[in-house]
Amino acid sequence: AAALKENTTLQSLHLDLRSTGVGDQTGVAMAAALKENSTLQSLHLDLRSTGMGHQTGMAMATALKENSTLQSLHLDLYGIGVCDQTGLVMAAALKENSTLQSL
Repeated sequence: AAALKENTTLQSLHLDLRSTGVGDQTGVAMAAALKENSTLQSLHLDLRSTGMGHQTGMAMATALKENSTLQSLHLDLYGIGVCDQTGLVMAAALKENSTLQSL
């Protein structure tokens, strides 16, 4: 996550974390990095069947609300512990994001 935060050249990232058992600590760190990253334009995160949940979803929503370079996003959240509240916050964040062109 720290590498993503500090990277100044990477424009596209595909990260497959499905069934790895990583949890909210990793998810929140990734979201914080995405929030600060200023070069990434395309992100594909496969988070299926990880230990990530509500905390990750809320942190990702904040990151998407504040990130100003991301144009394409694919988030696969199947089988993780996000709730309706997380979905509503994510929808509100996406509404405020002015750079995303593809979901």
